[in-house]
Amino acid sequence: MATVRIILGTPVNSRPKPWLYFRVPAIMVNAFDIMRSRGSRREHVIKNVLQYDGEVWMDSGGFQFLRHGKVPNIEDLAKVYSQYWDIRYFLNLDYPPSPPTDDEHDLETKLRKSLNNYEYLIRRFDNVLPVIHYHWRTEVITKYIIKYLDYNPKCIAIGGLVPYVLISKGVPKDSRRSAIKFLLRTKQETGMCIHVLGLGSPVINPILKFINIDSTDTSTWRVKAAYGKVVMPGGGERHVSGRSINFGGGKEASRDDLVRLYAFLRDTGFPVIDRFNDIMTSFEYRALVNAWVVLNSFEEPSTGVFRAIYDELTREVSAKITEEAR
Repeated sequence: MATVRIILGTPVNSRPKPWLYFRVPAIMVNAFDIMRSRGSRREHVIKNVLQYDGEVWMDSGGFQFLRHGKVPNIEDLAKVYSQYWDIRYFLNLDYPPSPPTDDEHDLETKLRKSLNNYEYLIRRFDNVLPVIHYHWRTEVITKYIIKYLDYNPKCIAIGGLVPYVLISKGVPKDSRRSAIKFLLRTKQETGMCIHVLGLGSPVINPILKFINIDSTDTSTWRVKAAYGKVVMPGGGERHVSGRSINFGGGKEASRDDLVRLYAFLRDTGFPVIDRFNDIMTSFEYRALVNAWVVLNSFEEPSTGVFRAIYDELTREVSAKITEEAR
């Protein structure tokens, strides 16, 4: 069973840069950030800006555009993409459906517009990946996955899973199981390379690995650090900065939590463990710790709903293997 590759999402001109301290398999930047960053727009080799010699993907930044009340123009996006020759994959500009409010017509409209964007971009670039956002109306999503397969893409990116899997709010009951099993079926039935957008985390990594998802990405290593949090191996997060808890709830780190985190870093070879005391005062150090944990924590979920889902997937896959062997 191959290990799912974790891609670190990062702003272009940001600190810290974990890849200067340890190996990072790939980096995800986004076009919205580049459009706002004058310095990076003058540089046509993105790896020079990042000080990174590995694989770089570029997201369309569509989510960030929408958060700022803007509808990105596909032609403007193509101009940004055309500036950079060292990007491994560009991601299509898609229009995410809203789980609680979009009816089937709205869903179809957004999927069709996303497909139109893909058809525009692949006429100009041979390394654009289709992006399709998950929705609980899986029969509609599956229909569009089949449409994208007609173009023989190198990989398919599936997004929109965070509300269903990590937040589970404003979506149908039992959405975690439904969404994860959709990924399993899609992988089994297409045999395609599949990248899952935004699900890289210690609690999800082992599930994605088990169902043979090829890669996922995450930016939470920086976001959590900025709010004084560390990501815990095996799942969960803890406040360590001593500031008031004003983002996303969560627990204060106990002494046992810090001992467990330190032991994980030591046992997995974290190269800057000698600065562990900086975890309470330094955003940059917390971000390095979070990046390391996200990249290296793949232990099976121990309790809770994700453990139950993991066990169900194990039984389902085992039953399929037994049936096929008959």
